[in-house]
Amino acid sequence: MWAMLINLAAVAGLVFTGGTLSVVAVIVIWLIYRERSALVDFHGKQQLNLAITVLIYSIAAVIGAVVTLGIGLVVIIPLALAYGIFVIVISILAAVAANKGEYYRIPGIIRFVK
Repeated sequence: MWAMLINLAAVAGLVFTGGTLSVVAVIVIWLIYRERSALVDFHGKQQLNLAITVLIYSIAAVIGAVVTLGIGLVVIIPLALAYGIFVIVISILAAVAANKGEYYRIPGIIRFVK
């Protein structure tokens, strides 16, 4: 249940707070329950890696917008929206897998926390 809630907390935080509280919710749940269950530990690490990857991509997008004096926003904004939808969908898929007791590796993330 907690592994599923880690993934759903990330989605809820992204949708309702723009991603600000999603990282906090994931970290709190993961730190409390990671030693009780390998599944919670795995899904918590996956969501933390996803949050770090999103942060890096966001910084790159801001730098791209500044370097191109805002003209790059024509490309950056649609890509950011598409990636945001991808993050929501992939987190829901991870939550469904966690609910079934399965380990789901999130594709396309940089693995910082192993």
